[in-house]
Amino acid sequence: MKKIVTLFAAAFAAMSMSAAITDMTCAQAYSAALALQSGETGTDTVSIVGYVTNTNGTVSRGQQSFWMDDEPGTTKTFQSYWGNLPADDQTPLNVGDKVKIVGFLMNYGGTTAEMKNGDVTIIQRVSVVRDTTVVDVCDAIAIGEALNSGDVSDDYYDVTGVVTMAAAGNDTYHTQTIDLTCEADNKILEGYNITLQGDDYAAVGDTVRFLGRLTNYNNTKIEFNGGKAWIVGKNANQYEPQIINATVAEAVAAGMELNNGALSLDTFIVTGFVDSIATVYSEQYNNISFFMCDNMANPTYNFEAYRVKGGADLKVGDKVAVKSVLQHYYKAATEDKAEINLIETVSGATYELLPTSALDNVETAAAEKFIQDGQLYIRKNGVVYTILGAQK
Repeated sequence: MKKIVTLFAAAFAAMSMSAAITDMTCAQAYSAALALQSGETGTDTVSIVGYVTNTNGTVSRGQQSFWMDDEPGTTKTFQSYWGNLPADDQTPLNVGDKVKIVGFLMNYGGTTAEMKNGDVTIIQRVSVVRDTTVVDVCDAIAIGEALNSGDVSDDYYDVTGVVTMAAAGNDTYHTQTIDLTCEADNKILEGYNITLQGDDYAAVGDTVRFLGRLTNYNNTKIEFNGGKAWIVGKNANQYEPQIINATVAEAVAAGMELNNGALSLDTFIVTGFVDSIATVYSEQYNNISFFMCDNMANPTYNFEAYRVKGGADLKVGDKVAVKSVLQHYYKAATEDKAEINLIETVSGATYELLPTSALDNVETAAAEKFIQDGQLYIRKNGVVYTILGAQK
């Protein structure tokens, strides 16, 4: 009997050790998380105490994302990604609040140390008084551009302007992505998934008021992330979207007229050939991405059918008609990556497989993409092209 009790005690001690929580500072958690493989999640439960140093204040379904450091300030050492706020206090956290998070470490993308869906305990809140300033669209963009990449303004801003792009609304959360444009330089102020007050969704030409904090999104755009919006005036002469049949070249020309990141009001049916597969068919998501051209002997690589529904049997050389609104996709060049400036469909586009004929002059040789001196090139039939189709 004594032996059985001893064995039970040993087993219980082992269980207790396996359930132990390791206390870490933000700096220690940063090092431990990045010691994991990219995309890997740790298996040990970790407790981290620190100060909130950056957050846009958005709370969604009882969760909030924020950055932490061991000292109050602006250093973004460790990220709590959609941490679970206490059930009895889901008021948004502010910069300066002292918190504890408990969960598993994760290496996100090889560069970000984070804890996903950790449990948050609020140790101490700071008293925060935020000003609300009324500015126009151009001033709001300038204020956002003065922020560091990824940072959020301390104060709230109240901006009213005319809608120049309105995506489809999300009926579950009654949110919508809406663009306002500074007429002086055509720069965009985006209300990203902004929460609409009232029952309607905004349309192009409506006058809309944004209220919230500004975010500098990766130095590529300025947005209200998680703010509120009111429709304060409806456009009596709203644009009626058209369905336009186009070649690949015509679709690219129309798309290049859009601002960077903007969507077309019209829906295009773009007819051309599958010139190369950008992302192979995914059974999980039932979609495929591919580049299109008008002539298989002269690829251009400046039009991508992005995450088109279906496509399990599509292959290079197929003739298709893809239906979607268009997006002008742009990323500025960096030290190690070339500029990307192309037109693409939005995720969820549909396609129709068309018959080919001798007149189509289909050349089905696959294209090979490669990087050289930081630039993306395509080799096809022994000829090298740039991403926009010019011969090297």
